[in-house]
Amino acid sequence: MNVLASHLVLVAAETAADGETRVRQFFDRTPLVRYDRIELTGAAVPATDRTFQTKLRQGLDENHRLVNHFIEELGGAGCSTRQDLAGLVQGYQSKILHIIAHFLDGFIGVDSAFYNLVDDSHWLPEQTAEAIKAAPENFWLLALDGYSTTPKEAILLHR
Repeated sequence: MNVLASHLVLVAAETAADGETRVRQFFDRTPLVRYDRIELTGAAVPATDRTFQTKLRQGLDENHRLVNHFIEELGGAGCSTRQDLAGLVQGYQSKILHIIAHFLDGFIGVDSAFYNLVDDSHWLPEQTAEAIKAAPENFWLLALDGYSTTPKEAILLHR
């Protein structure tokens, strides 16, 4: 199996184990991304931990970096104004716009570096930031890798 994507997920839960259960249930139920296996890449980090805010900021910054990268890609493909959107060629250009839209509308994808499961968002609304400050014992960050079999491995596993 190969790592298809890595995500940092914010979850509201009373314990790390409850948080992990919520994250696994989310990935089991969402039709947006499918992994053959999900593996946590470290211990869950509670909002009470001194590294929580730094890790959270890094995840948010990476999402901003990715969105800006895709906007630049779209510009490089010839789309520089709103009017250009109507003439996007189906394929590479429209796929870039599709990925940008997912970051903005909250649909998780393999490109999502950070995902806020509390709000189904790639960002951190002020209301949730305030809730974390008010009750940090109820919020956790979980880092995970999503694995997928290659087509060759899938044939071997499903025969």
